[in-house]
Amino acid sequence: MQSQGSNRKQWGRSLILLAAVSGLSYWGGTQTADYWSKDSQAQTLLPTAHFHKLDRFVISVPGEQFQHYVQLELAIKSQSAQFGEVLEQAEPLVRNGLMHLFSKKQYEELSQLEDLNGLQNEVKVLLADTLSRNGYPDQIDDVLFTRLVVQ
Repeated sequence: MQSQGSNRKQWGRSLILLAAVSGLSYWGGTQTADYWSKDSQAQTLLPTAHFHKLDRFVISVPGEQFQHYVQLELAIKSQSAQFGEVLEQAEPLVRNGLMHLFSKKQYEELSQLEDLNGLQNEVKVLLADTLSRNGYPDQIDDVLFTRLVVQ
């Protein structure tokens, strides 16, 4: 049989061990919560893209025998949420620039288009130049064609 003093020492050690394990468990839990909350805060601080659609429009393009038409719908990607207001104000300039660009294209070139990214980049450069020449901020990250119909 064990003596009462030995039992008390064992109980005391068990209580100390239990308190230590509980304390470590509590500390680990708070550190994990801090770790995850920092990660979610970092994700919310990432800039988000905003897409600003332009109204659909139709442009005539010359062909070998007949006049042809291009129907174009596009969206502009920007980090600025306010860039949509800039586009609304500068819409006549934007549409005019696009009409000039596409009127220089031939139907055959557009109907057999192999490099869509190249054409989108050409539009991006044109719009950025048009906006900056007219005192508007150039906040265009990308130009995306959402519909391009050549007839």
